[in-house]
Order: sequence, then C-alpha cells, then structure tokens
Amino acid sequence: MLETSVARRRTLGVVLIALVIGFVAVTVLQYNKAFTTYTSIYLVTDSAGNALPERADVKARGVIMGTVGSTQAHGDKVVLRLDLDPELAREVPPETTARLLPKTLFGERYVALQVPKGSSGHVSEGDTIYQDESGNAVEIGHMLDTVLPILQAVPPQDLSVTLTAINHMLEGQGDAIGRGIEQLDEITDRVVDRLPDVKADIRGIADFARTYSTAAPDLVDALDNLRTTSKTVVDMQDRIHDLLLAGADTARAASDLIDRTRGDFVAVSAQSVRPLEVFADASPAFGCTLEEMDKLHDRAKGVVGAGTENPGIRVTLELVNPRGRYLPNQDEPRWFDSRTPRCYPVVPGQNFPAPIDGPLDDGSYQPPVINTGGAPTLYPPDPMYAAEPASQYRGSQSEQDALAQVYAAASGADAASIPGWTTVIGAPSLRGNEVAFK
Repeated sequence: MLETSVARRRTLGVVLIALVIGFVAVTVLQYNKAFTTYTSIYLVTDSAGNALPERADVKARGVIMGTVGSTQAHGDKVVLRLDLDPELAREVPPETTARLLPKTLFGERYVALQVPKGSSGHVSEGDTIYQDESGNAVEIGHMLDTVLPILQAVPPQDLSVTLTAINHMLEGQGDAIGRGIEQLDEITDRVVDRLPDVKADIRGIADFARTYSTAAPDLVDALDNLRTTSKTVVDMQDRIHDLLLAGADTARAASDLIDRTRGDFVAVSAQSVRPLEVFADASPAFGCTLEEMDKLHDRAKGVVGAGTENPGIRVTLELVNPRGRYLPNQDEPRWFDSRTPRCYPVVPGQNFPAPIDGPLDDGSYQPPVINTGGAPTLYPPDPMYAAEPASQYRGSQSEQDALAQVYAAASGADAASIPGWTTVIGAPSLRGNEVAFK
C-alpha cells in the first residue's frame, strides 16, 4: 500500500512537471505566433532597416497590420519580411510604400505603410514593396538619423529637466504659437515670391565684387595718390588758411555788391523774360544756322572764284518784272506766316534756301506778268561777233556799252541814261565774271 502511494505521487509529480513544461512551451509558441497564419511580403529599404527591433510593428493608417518577421542585409540594402494578418493584408494594394518612423522621440521604430488613394487589388504571399523615396520621407529619415545620436548622447536627467522647462514655458501659449506659425508661413510665402529678386541681387553682388576686384589696383593707386595729396594739403595749410580768409573777404564784398544791385538784377531778370521767350521760340533753328555759318567760308571761296584761273565774284543776275511804284496800305511790311522756326534739309539741285513747303507769307503780292519772253523762232539767231579783238576789249567802248546794258537790266532804266563814269568805275570789279540774263 505504501509503495503504491509513493509511485502514485511520483507519477503525479511527473505529470505536473509535464503540464508546466507544456504550458510554457505553448505560451512561447503562441508568443512567437507559431499557431497564427499570416501573409508574408518583403520590404526593400536602405541601411536604416537594421535599426528595427525584432517583432517591430507594421502599421497602416494607425492600425497594426502585422510584425517584422526577419531582417536580411543584401549589399547596401536591407530586405525585411513583413508578416501581415491575412484579413488585413487584403487592404494593402501592390503600390503601397513604407516608411520607417519612431513611435516617440526616443521610441523604437516601426514600419508605416503608405497606402495610396484610389488603388485596387491587394498584395499576395511573396510580393515585394519598396521604401517611400519621396522628398519629405527621405528628409525626415535623414533628420531622425542625425538627431537620434545627439539625443542619445545627452544625459537623460538633463534632457528631462530641459523638456520639463520647455513644457512649462509653452503651457497656455498654443494660440500665440499658432498665430506665430501662421505669420511665419505668410512671411515664408512672401520670401518665396521674392526669391528670383534675391537671386538677381546675389548675382549683382558677385558682379559688383568682380568689378571691385578688377579695380582694386586702381583704387590702391588712388589711395596712394590721396596720401600724397593729403601731405601736400598739410604742408600748404597756412596758404590754404590765407586763401579761405581771402575768400571770406570776397564773399563779403560780393554780398555788399548784391545788396546794392539786387534791384537791378531783378529788373534785368524781369526784362529778360520776353527776349528769352523769343530765343526759345527760335531755338530749333539755332543749330542749322550755326552749321550754315560754319559752311559759309567754303562757299565764299566759290563765290569769289578762289583757286581758279580768273578769280573774281561770280554773279547770276536775274531780270524780273518790276513791282511798280509804292502803294500805301499795300506795300507795308507785314508778317502773316504762322510756321515756327525750324531747320530745312539741304536739297541739292533745287532753289535752296527757299522754304521747301512754300514761300514766306510776308504780305507781298505776286506782280502781274508783263513780258512773257520772246516769240519762238524757227531758226536760232546768227551769232554776234566781237567788234574789236579781245586784246583791245578791256577799257573799250564795247565794254562800256556791255556794262551799260547790265546796269540797265539790273536797275530797270534805259541803257542810254546810264552815266559813262559808272561803267568805267565798275568795269574792274566785274571784268572776268559771268553774267546770266533771265
């Protein structure tokens, strides 16, 4: 009976130990999800994937979708096996990407699935997704990789005190901080709009710096010359002082002169208004007038025949119809032309300098045409030959008769009434010149 009791207790002890071991084994297997089915997909990420702990969470829209099953390194990439719940995996499309984010500032990382909008289908066993490589995701990852070692180097107690102080400082300041952030956003938008101008200003500063760099030797020489000038001024300071004193005396004398004659200055200024207005009206013609006066010297040489075989004044004499005797209330000089002073272009070969836009309206009238010219003939007249040889023409009666005809045509008088002494006096000045009758 005693032996039976001992054997029974031993059997019960073995059974109890087996039950404990079995419970622990089942608990461990259950923790390791040995009895759980899942859909395994693979995530290709950069070396940051090595920082994920074992069984790290996999979330999508804040919901835990599964865990990280394993981590394997392949060169500069890391391949993570994501064990997802089969039911929840049906909500994950193939275009999904992933980010590796910390749960808190110092917390462990987890896989955050980025599910795109409007996608269809779902991942299957063995599918591969990739890390989100958009600009914001990469910048956040780099920032966390940079900040985390710094925060880990800070003693926790000091960091706790600092964060507590910051918490007390920011407590109740949410509205003010929000307004400040909004204002900062507006300022940032304005700065972004002005970025082209800022870039242009920076380029302008670069050009300015290059200009000064090129001009640096000249600036150094100028400063060196300024040093010499300054030394000269110092050496001549006594004379400069005397000059300033003399200038003061001159200024006082000028002031006295102005005080005595200021009335005359005012009167002259007032009386100069009308002449200045006339000059202002005529100013458009000043340029061409001075230019023509400058050309007058060369033209005068042609008039007097300078440099020719027979120098002397060349005269073109035009015989026009006489305007008759003076008539009162008709022949007084008048000016009806309303054209402002101007410069007319020189037109070669035309009757210049008569205005090209019509004669001046000076109140004169066109005289009636009396002599319309000689009657047309069938044959030209016979040529007239000189009555005396050319060697005897100078001072002869023929020369005097020819000059009498010229004087008569110019004055409108009869050739017989021209005194003989006028032809004798005028012969030397007109001898050798060309006279045209029209």
